Amino acid sequence: MERNLIEEWFDLYERDITSFLVYYTGSMDVEDLVQETFLRALNKISRFNEKAHPKTWLISIARNMVIDHYRRNRVWKKLRHLFLHEQYFSFEIDQRILLNQQNTYLYNAINSLPANYKEVIILRGILDMSSKEVSSILKSNENNINVLYHRSLKKLKIMLEKEGYEYGGFK
Repeated sequence: MERNLIEEWFDLYERDITSFLVYYTGSMDVEDLVQETFLRALNKISRFNEKAHPKTWLISIARNMVIDHYRRNRVWKKLRHLFLHEQYFSFEIDQRILLNQQNTYLYNAINSLPANYKEVIILRGILDMSSKEVSSILKSNENNINVLYHRSLKKLKIMLEKEGYEYGGFK
């Protein structure tokens, strides 16, 4: 029965877990991490609090697993944003170059944020999770998450403006 539940969650949330791990690690090669997340969930299913949403619980497992991994290796990779390929390839070559340049500024800026700012940007801004979901993952209250998100966006905006980037393009 527990295995069936994890399989059901895999069908429902594998894409979200994959997206989170891609954004969080900066690597497109996260298949092993996704599988490990669901294996750990299967082993810890007895600890699942049914008041929590399964997706937030799974993202918490994935997040903790990656943090543990980086603590062991002491290396943080650059954060990368997953591009929608069909959208990307529909642009002309000069538009693609400009878009790559803009995304490079954005990636570098997000990557240089403090860890807690980077996490809240990924979860709230990129994955579009609610404050409640993020507060569950980061083990904080919703108000703190909202304040942290606001501060991180403000800091990110300042950093991007210093690099000559503004919303909708370059200055």
